[in-house]
Amino acid sequence: MKVNEIRVVFDNGMHNAFTSIAWFRGAPYVAFRCGVDHVSPEGRVLVLRGNAEGDYWQPVASIYAGADTRDPKLLVTEKGLYVYCFARKREGEAYTYTSGYAFSEDGDFWQPWVAVERDWIYWRPERFGDTCYVAAYSTDRLGRVRLLRSADGASWQDICVLVDDEPNYANEVALAMEPGGRMWALIRRDRGSGRPLFGWADAPHADWHLQELPLKLQGPYMWIARGNIYISGRWYHASGLVNTAIFLMREGAPTPLYVLPSGGDTSYMGACAIPGSEERHWWLTYYSSHAYLVRGKTQRSAIYLADVSFE
Repeated sequence: MKVNEIRVVFDNGMHNAFTSIAWFRGAPYVAFRCGVDHVSPEGRVLVLRGNAEGDYWQPVASIYAGADTRDPKLLVTEKGLYVYCFARKREGEAYTYTSGYAFSEDGDFWQPWVAVERDWIYWRPERFGDTCYVAAYSTDRLGRVRLLRSADGASWQDICVLVDDEPNYANEVALAMEPGGRMWALIRRDRGSGRPLFGWADAPHADWHLQELPLKLQGPYMWIARGNIYISGRWYHASGLVNTAIFLMREGAPTPLYVLPSGGDTSYMGACAIPGSEERHWWLTYYSSHAYLVRGKTQRSAIYLADVSFE
C-alpha cells in the first residue's frame, strides 16, 4: 500500500467526525457528523459532494433527526443514495437511540430522515452484489448484535444473532465480503480486554467463526482490495499513543501497515475504490483532532482524505 497524498476535506473549527465515503452517479460523496462537541444535542450530519480530483467539496445535505444525529454511513443502491445514521435523544434521565435514514435519488434533493428501529443502531450498512447487509447493535440489551439483510436498503430481515457478548460489550461491526460469498466481520468490544473480534461466515452467513485480535481497535472499518483484507480503527498502541492505523490481515493476524497523521479523538474510516481503477486506487476518509491538540482545543477535529494505491 502506498499513501500518495493526505488532504483536509472539511474543517470549520467544530467537532467533525465519523466518516463515510462512496461514489454515486460519477461523483464522490462524503458524510460525517458536525457538532460543538463529541456528543452534543445539536449535532447533525453533513453530506458533501466532491469533484473527481477530490480537491473541491460542496455541501448537498444537512440531516437532523430532532436530536444528536450521529455516525452517518452512505449506502449506494440501484434506487439511489441512503445516509444511515441514528438519533440520540434525551428523555428524562435516560437517552433513547433510534436508527433511520435520509434518501436521495440523485444526490441533490433529499427526503427527510425516516426512523427504522428504536433501541438498535444500524451501524454500517454495506451492499455486496444485489443484497445489502448491516450489523445492528442493541442499546437496550448491551453486547447483542444482529445481522440483517435487505433487497432495497430500506426494509430489513434478520439473518442471525452475530454475537451476544454483554461482559465485553460488543457493538460496532464492519463487514466485508469476498467474491465467493464469504463474509468477514470486525467487531468492536469496549469492556474486558477491549480487543475486537474478527471472523467469517459462508452463505447464508448464520454460522460465524470468531477470534479475538491481539490489539485494541475502536471505530472499526474493513475492506478488501485486490484479494487482501485490510482493517483500520483507533489503535491504542502499547506506547500510549492513539492513532488511526491501517493493518493487513494475514492468516487471521493483523500486520501494521501505516499510521495516518492523527491523534487524540480520531478513527471512523470510510473507503471506496476509484471507479475504473480495478481496485488499485482508493480514497480513505477519517477524522482526527491532532491538529487542534497542539493548540489545546481538545473538542475540535477535522475530516481528512488519504489517497492510496494498492499493487
